[in-house]
Amino acid sequence: MTSPLPDHVIKHSAELGLEKNWSVKKDFVDAFLKRHLPKGRLLKGEDEEIQTKYLMLDNTGVNKVTGKKRPRKKKTLSTRECRNLKIFKVEKEGQTYDSYLPLNHLWLKYMEELTNFNSFTPSKMSNVQQRLLKADLHGSILTVQKSKCPSYVGVTGILLQETRNTFLLITKENKVKYIPKQQSVFTFTLGSYQFTIYGNNFRVRSSERAVRKFKSKATVDF
Repeated sequence: MTSPLPDHVIKHSAELGLEKNWSVKKDFVDAFLKRHLPKGRLLKGEDEEIQTKYLMLDNTGVNKVTGKKRPRKKKTLSTRECRNLKIFKVEKEGQTYDSYLPLNHLWLKYMEELTNFNSFTPSKMSNVQQRLLKADLHGSILTVQKSKCPSYVGVTGILLQETRNTFLLITKENKVKYIPKQQSVFTFTLGSYQFTIYGNNFRVRSSERAVRKFKSKATVDF
């Protein structure tokens, strides 16, 4: 048993080429496909599955048997779950500088592919600087050139972790230190060039920095 077509379909049926038998839905489907598909395609039998396939447009994710909404599957851990599981926590005890040297070697290869620093030219320097602003610095060897806290000045180490406000370095003395970005200036070397990072302008997460549009800001010297 078939049900009549909606009024708005009947109203525009003449444009679709329907017959006067409004209760036959097959006529509507055939006319719709003929109107919107390339001419002659239906005659070749290529779209038989289109004529018999049904698509639920009102799919709300509700289980038809229980009537309850299906729970969404989690694809990633939340920030709180990562913090509770201590996934990103770096233990200060038992860490050695030599164990992270392979990370530095991987970072140098990454930077060579990203910037080709072995063949820098002054004309390409502005383009290189823009890439460095968005580059991942984990594994780089950073040196604290200036800081509001004098005890941080001169600290050099491999970058283990970057947060919004800090750099976590491991020094050659196998000491793990958190260095605040605010009121600090850092340097790192690529080839024969030395680059400077002003911590006040770098106070974003490394993941956010990859898509951030940087604006030039004045930096107060110490």
